[in-house]
Amino acid sequence: MIKNISALLLCVVLGMCVFAGCSDDNNSEIVGKWVPTTVTIGSSTVPYSDLVKEGREFILTFESNGKCKIILGGIENEGEFTFNETSVDVKYGGQSMKLDYNQGILTLTLNYNNESTSYMFSKVVEE
Repeated sequence: MIKNISALLLCVVLGMCVFAGCSDDNNSEIVGKWVPTTVTIGSSTVPYSDLVKEGREFILTFESNGKCKIILGGIENEGEFTFNETSVDVKYGGQSMKLDYNQGILTLTLNYNNESTSYMFSKVVEE
């Protein structure tokens, strides 16, 4: 199961190599670094840290100018995003993807092997 999740995450990041989007002046809510805290696979929710090995981090960083960086397993991709108050829309390689935003949590939901998998991200508070 862990191997499948790692493969799924790698596929997501590789697919996000090229982003296209628009800058939004209302990006301040999501500007910053986001990390996954939990993963829901089907009806089971587990801490993300239980599924990931060191060096396989999944980090989303959104900048105020509409640019973003995604790091997964040491692979960094740069792109752009559009924040719509309840979602973050990205376009990559002729495809689009949406992360839901609700009460300070970003959620990326994917279907893998006919099973829904959701990654919940929280914003890292910089000290």
